[in-house]
Amino acid sequence: MKPAAVALGVGGAMIALLLAVMAIGGMMLGASKATGDPAGDPSAYAVADIPPEMLAIYRKAAETCPGLSWSVLAAIGSVETDHGRSTLPGVQSGENFAGAGGPMQFLQGTWDAYGVDGDGDGDKDRYDPTDAVFGAANYLCANGAGDPERLRRAIWHYNHSEAYVDDVLARAARYSDAASLTPASATSAAALADNPNLILTERARADLLAGVVDQRVVDYLAALVVNHRIAVSVFKTGHNQFVAGTNRVSNHYSGRAVDIYAVDDVDVTASAEAARAVAEQSLGSAAPLRPDEFGSPWPDLERYPGAFSDSDHADHLHAGWRASVLFGLDFGLVDGRLGLLGVGLQLARAGRRRQCGKHRQAAAVLATDTQEQR
Repeated sequence: MKPAAVALGVGGAMIALLLAVMAIGGMMLGASKATGDPAGDPSAYAVADIPPEMLAIYRKAAETCPGLSWSVLAAIGSVETDHGRSTLPGVQSGENFAGAGGPMQFLQGTWDAYGVDGDGDGDKDRYDPTDAVFGAANYLCANGAGDPERLRRAIWHYNHSEAYVDDVLARAARYSDAASLTPASATSAAALADNPNLILTERARADLLAGVVDQRVVDYLAALVVNHRIAVSVFKTGHNQFVAGTNRVSNHYSGRAVDIYAVDDVDVTASAEAARAVAEQSLGSAAPLRPDEFGSPWPDLERYPGAFSDSDHADHLHAGWRASVLFGLDFGLVDGRLGLLGVGLQLARAGRRRQCGKHRQAAAVLATDTQEQR
């Protein structure tokens, strides 16, 4: 038994038109992205972590070395001086114990050979952020950084340490939108359930196969399992109807959320590196893969919109999506297919918590409720 259909008349035609426009817009956005910066646009993490003026400098300086990603320059700036924000000796003036100075930490001899007047003021100053970053691009390029096969060696010349090279490349990946989740090919719930990289509890598997899990959750997990083993504890069944300590209905109750208890066979904790990487990928992605709400053990991620951390989420990742609302109508999955779950307060008052065969769905979600529904 499915929720009662609602005759929409002209309103239905309007919705169909709007959905068509949205689809065309999505294709246009996709085409725009495909023709963008080959090094990748800044991820949400990069935008949150890098000062805007420094981000602009990194991107401009990278253009002087074809093949060099701006994200590598940004990663070096991060490792060396936190983009010039460090208060340690040798950043704003003077030199550190090794004789390095400026936001990109040049030795004087190296600066004399590779320094650049990046801002065109007639002075090559290793303490000037623009000059320093352009000088770093020049130095890396001279050592082959424009060639992907020589990039590691070029970074090693910057600092003779393999650990340093690994750190720079890891940060560069987080800064580039290449670190964001990539949509997988069209995936059904049944196909996802059979993916060997997805571990499901008995109740989670039953929910997935019953069609009660929102397609956005399915697509999100499909993107994750391309590169990770993901262990899911709950979608809907077994989770409380309300967010703990509140009277707000949880997104789990409508199949719009997932709790992940392990990543790559390691339980989620504050020290789990793979889980942390998944969290950053998730928050750095674009909608609809990016969850509207994301709970984790890491309070520092709360700088991202919708991210939160508390004692209830110290041992798992929570990803949830709000209801899709158009013209006051709550769209969601009905037995695995897009359908209307309710129309404003009238349906909410007339038929909350209808029995729908194997599962229960909320008949309506108020369009004005934009609070986190964990």
